[in-house]
Amino acid sequence: MFGCSYLEFYNYKIMKPYKRSERVAHELFRILSEALLFEVKDPRVQGITILRVDISDDLRFAKVFYETSKEEAVAGLESAKGFLRSVVARELRIKFTPEITFVRVKNGWISQYI
Repeated sequence: MFGCSYLEFYNYKIMKPYKRSERVAHELFRILSEALLFEVKDPRVQGITILRVDISDDLRFAKVFYETSKEEAVAGLESAKGFLRSVVARELRIKFTPEITFVRVKNGWISQYI
């Protein structure tokens, strides 16, 4: 009827297309991008572009790869880290809020940091 067994069809319908950590990383990317654009008032963090978010499988630690042309943005981002983590906790609603580590990427070469 379906070209496969019922069990294969059932598993295909209920399984998610990718891991939970990847889905949470995608949401974390969205939340942090919006927070940096609209909620953080520090002028030092203007012009930061988030490139990628990697999160551990247990959802405890997140690495946020970003790019910026301003040197003072690094200090501004470190000072806003607590606020950004509270925004993530409010929006994400998971049991543990991940510990966020910011990694600056120069010239868009993420592969050398992974």
